[in-house]
Amino acid sequence: MDQNQIEEMLGALGLGPGDALFVHSSLSSMGYVEGGAETVVAALLGSLGSEGTLAVPTFDEERSTDVFDPATDPSGLGSISEAVRTHRDATRTAEGSVAAIGRNAGEITAAFGPSFWAGDGPLWQLYALDARILLLGVTYRTCTFFHVIEQLVQVSYREWVTEEGFVREPDGDMRRFTIRMYPQKSDSPGNDFNKFGSALEERGLVWIGQVGNAMARIFRARDALSVGVEMYRQNRMIFAKTGPERTRLADGVEISRDRCVVDAGAVYVAERGNG
Repeated sequence: MDQNQIEEMLGALGLGPGDALFVHSSLSSMGYVEGGAETVVAALLGSLGSEGTLAVPTFDEERSTDVFDPATDPSGLGSISEAVRTHRDATRTAEGSVAAIGRNAGEITAAFGPSFWAGDGPLWQLYALDARILLLGVTYRTCTFFHVIEQLVQVSYREWVTEEGFVREPDGDMRRFTIRMYPQKSDSPGNDFNKFGSALEERGLVWIGQVGNAMARIFRARDALSVGVEMYRQNRMIFAKTGPERTRLADGVEISRDRCVVDAGAVYVAERGNG
């Protein structure tokens, strides 16, 4: 699969010039891609055009140091995310949560509120831009934007905690920063974002297709937030796991690491592996 083929498949999903797009992805779910993650990023940028904006999450929950360098610390969220981070035109938030390329990249990555999820943070900038969210070969379980809704409605199974660390500035100086996180409580039932995603699909708010072997789902951040708040008023556990198993999606085959594909036998694993 090459760049032109990927762009054609993205266009069939309704993606077009000028869109702002937030992507969660798995390269291996797509099958073989000539040129790997860099080709996928080129196809995404080609689909969005010069007036569009591409953003990806780039945090790393496994990072063991309290000193963060946004210029060099890698993304922990797969090959496509890392290819965006290292792109020559990319900018990144100071605390490393998001990288972006394109017309509105600067305002997205300059946003830094008291929390990644809060009203001054980068995900709210995507909401303000009426961004679309693309799940490329992954399930709704990976969708960080849904945490914005959890924070907004103040779900009972999460709590605010304050963390401190240091950011390395471009000139090498160290700057202390404080950020509020919103992790699950120790007795939390865990998330079931597939349950909420399935509800969006039932309302006809999700475009579903495929890009190579990857199942692809696109929906608007604004739709997710408005429906999420509405549904939470009716069901306080709409985002949470309530049974022994999490919700399975109607379209696609779910496999390990929260991936969603057309054919589990067509997943491509390169020599060095990819995400």
